[in-house]
Amino acid sequence: MSSKSKIITISLVIGIVLVVIFLNYVSSEFFSLKYWNPVKKVHFKNALVRAESVSSREKIEVGLAGRADLGEGRGMLFVMPDDDFQRFWMKGMQFPLDIIWIENGLVIGCEERISAEDQRIFTSPEKASYVLEAKAGFCEQYDVEVNDEVRIQ
Repeated sequence: MSSKSKIITISLVIGIVLVVIFLNYVSSEFFSLKYWNPVKKVHFKNALVRAESVSSREKIEVGLAGRADLGEGRGMLFVMPDDDFQRFWMKGMQFPLDIIWIENGLVIGCEERISAEDQRIFTSPEKASYVLEAKAGFCEQYDVEVNDEVRIQ
């Protein structure tokens, strides 16, 4: 192989690696390739969560079960099919969570530091159109409180 072909080959490999890195970054901002869920930005007064968004009954039921962890600043946003009292459990979870109940752009409740082994069913304090699951300690760390404004993009 001539030195010109080696340079071209190395350049192509580097180019492909850079494209893959770029596509991975872009996809993680807008779409979860591994789980095929769109990513929404959930804005609180002191924080931003990039959350996988799920709305089908099947994906809502599975949620984050079976996953080893959430990345920093990540979560799962449940777009509930019915504006009703919502019920969630920790079945199949491998790490603790905070559950944030959302209605009309406001936090209506937070369940904090729920252990993966917790057997209870958690019910929203009022009807909720959205539910956000974030890493345990999120509500405390970012001072998330009832009546805080939430923007979803």
